[in-house]
Amino acid sequence: MAYAAVLSLRETLLHIFHGCAKFSTKAMSKGQIFPLIHKLNDIRQLLAKSSQNSSEEVKSLEIKIRDMAYHAEDVIEVFQIGLQKRSDSRMEEDLITEIDTIFKNLHEVLTEMDTIIEEMKKIEGRSDEQNLPVYSRSFPSRSAPGDQTKMVGFAEDLMQIKDRLCNEQQSTRQTIPIVGMGGIGKTTLAMNVYSDPFIAHHFHVCAWVTISQQYRIREILLILLDDIGVLTDKIRKESDEQLKERIYKSLKGQRYLIVMDDVWSIDAWNDIQMLFPHDNNGSRILLTTRLTDVADYASSTNHHHLMNFLTEEESWNLFCQKVFGEANFPPKLENVGRAISKNCQGLPLLIVVIARLLAEENESLDYWKNVALNLSSIIAGKKDHCLEKLTLSYNNLPPHLKPCFLYMGIFPENYEIPVSRLIKLWVAEGFLTHSLDAEGYLMELIGRNLISVGQKGSVNGKIKTCRMHDLLRELCVRIAHEENFLYVKSRSLRFLPEEASFKRRLSFHDDASYSGSEEDVTMQSMDLVRSFIYNGWDETQLHSYYYFGCQLLRVLDMVGVELSGFPEEILQLVLLRYIAIACHAVIPASITVLWNLHTLIVEDSTGIASQLPIEIWNMPKLRHLKFSRVILPAPPLNASSLFNLNSLSVLDSLDYDIGQITPLLNKLGIHYHSQSSRSLNHLADLQNLITLKILFDSPANSTIINIALPLSLKKITLERGRIDWEYMRIFGSLPNLEVLKLREYAFQGREWIPNEGEFLQLKFLLIWETDLEHWRANETHFPRLEHLILRNCLNLVEIPSDIGEILTLETIEIDHCSPSAVDSAKKILEDQRSQGNDGLKVFVHPTKTKVYPLKFGVIQFVILYLYFTFLIYGYIRVDID
Repeated sequence: MAYAAVLSLRETLLHIFHGCAKFSTKAMSKGQIFPLIHKLNDIRQLLAKSSQNSSEEVKSLEIKIRDMAYHAEDVIEVFQIGLQKRSDSRMEEDLITEIDTIFKNLHEVLTEMDTIIEEMKKIEGRSDEQNLPVYSRSFPSRSAPGDQTKMVGFAEDLMQIKDRLCNEQQSTRQTIPIVGMGGIGKTTLAMNVYSDPFIAHHFHVCAWVTISQQYRIREILLILLDDIGVLTDKIRKESDEQLKERIYKSLKGQRYLIVMDDVWSIDAWNDIQMLFPHDNNGSRILLTTRLTDVADYASSTNHHHLMNFLTEEESWNLFCQKVFGEANFPPKLENVGRAISKNCQGLPLLIVVIARLLAEENESLDYWKNVALNLSSIIAGKKDHCLEKLTLSYNNLPPHLKPCFLYMGIFPENYEIPVSRLIKLWVAEGFLTHSLDAEGYLMELIGRNLISVGQKGSVNGKIKTCRMHDLLRELCVRIAHEENFLYVKSRSLRFLPEEASFKRRLSFHDDASYSGSEEDVTMQSMDLVRSFIYNGWDETQLHSYYYFGCQLLRVLDMVGVELSGFPEEILQLVLLRYIAIACHAVIPASITVLWNLHTLIVEDSTGIASQLPIEIWNMPKLRHLKFSRVILPAPPLNASSLFNLNSLSVLDSLDYDIGQITPLLNKLGIHYHSQSSRSLNHLADLQNLITLKILFDSPANSTIINIALPLSLKKITLERGRIDWEYMRIFGSLPNLEVLKLREYAFQGREWIPNEGEFLQLKFLLIWETDLEHWRANETHFPRLEHLILRNCLNLVEIPSDIGEILTLETIEIDHCSPSAVDSAKKILEDQRSQGNDGLKVFVHPTKTKVYPLKFGVIQFVILYLYFTFLIYGYIRVDID
């Protein structure tokens, strides 16, 4: 992980230069920081160029670069800590001498890095041919190998691909990409298509070639000529250009099907697709790839076929077939067998591999239970083709994505990963040169089918959560361990304590056993650890893990553990960039010693507001302040502004103008008190504000009258304001508003009559709990509405029928509303269907039935008494499953 180490060192130097004035001033006078940064940039570029070179020579050099970068970072940060803790009376006296020593060591690192750079350049200058493996043909004939082509669960996929291949309405040459995660069945699907008798009859010529990550054009040309049926010993001796010409002429005028399996790059596609003529005769190219960008580039219609995971029942059917074939499944193993197939999470490759393993073993129930409990780690330990296949996806990653991918291993299995948390952690770890790159990195990993999308935003489809298949997560953890990048402790991962001491990042999952004793001593001595991520341990076991000997810590995330208060020991960790804890906190004034802090997250279940000190205004690097509820005092006159603050929530009232001192704030949450001394008219100063949430503690009509909002707002959530509907004009006039969520009587009143010219950009409207009866609206009031959700609107008579005429409307969702409102939604759907609008969807959730208390009389009491008496004595037999 040399690239990540070099990038981290570069970011550390930049943090020091911009944050530690005395150190940076002395360092600048010595002329050392910028030469080191420039040299690190050179090394990063070389590492990026050689990232796909898998030779042992390159790996050895990368390890050297990684270790030197780590060493340089350790030296700098250890000195930085000592400098910060030193008393002012001694600082100037010793500073010059110590900085000279520091930069003497750094100069040695620079000199050695220069040597390695020269070695890397020599390797880059060598012929690429020397590093390419010999191409091996993985599909030796037209007929698909027997057992490989048996498919379970993809009948619909097979039909769709065949339909697209044989669609006579499209006479031009068409390319149809099949996309999905490694092991999901892309090649198996292609094989079934290729060997289908109808396909063989439909096309005059069929040929299959596997491309793989590293390929030789000549080998591919010979394979294609062989499948076409024209290859001879004489032709084998021809030049590459002659072979290409022969392929083109052999296919000219023929209706052909070419399968290009396992394509890893756009260059590979460009190298080969030119061989296939465009004759407007229905010829097709079927392409399989793990990379969405390759599929989008090659596709003729910008529509690729995405392979999905098997359903639970499909997984079970495949599992049964592979373990016992035609034989009956032993009843004693069925429950645990279903658990195993379910734990494979719909990945066919994993199902087949684990089934093969179980088929070779005896039918021991205990053995099967162990497999069900430790499936991913068992597969990883077998070094099977299964994990090797997925490793290809990791090896193909560009160097800037590898640390981001491996870092996903910090999260437990089956964990829905909040994207906002993931990105903040990536930034704190120094994996990004700029925080704006984070979303792009995430989309690249999704496009490579290494992570999948979870929840999306209500309007713009922005990804809120993501997931990773357990087998890929296992791959993350294993590779991260091998590369000394990350140590994960859980029930299934039990590395030796001394192994953890070499890691710079530690993650502990809630199923990890705690032994104390000598393991605790080892972990206390881990003075090079940069990150601790805890998941679900109790407070009594935490102190011995992060308070001692981890002075270089930059990330501390233990929000899953409820602490009794803000731990003062945290203030010893002066390099912290990211803190996430759970407690009722009074943040001390000495928080300012954490000069590099970017993110402070405090979750509090008590409902009592936490208190921030006034000194917080002297921490200009803060980007995110997130509390369950927090009191932020007004800034003193001489305080610095929180110029970089991006998000602030949930602020317990707001009694001062905040716009001038947090100019970049784009997300704000407020708990507004009726006794607040100020109105909300100063919010208009927040010209970059995108998201606003206000929770009122009492009716807010008087407050809303004086509110002034920035025109930049796109998303507003209001709760408990009991505002009269007539004041909705204040929000309707916002020109960029796209999302409006009204919760728990945000507005009240029997009637809402929107005004013309309002909500021109609104796409999402949620009304959750209100006494609204009559909503007088039509399609002109919400011209761009896409999603309407009504919940707990028990008094609403109907949804205005003209709402259905909004051209952009996609969904109406009704949950626990009046029967008449439900009927009106169904009527809107019927009307739109009759007009040919099949795009609108209406979702109705059952209205909860009220439960009324029973009034018991003597007779009812006697009946119940006899009934339960019969139950006790067995007169009435009840079977409970």
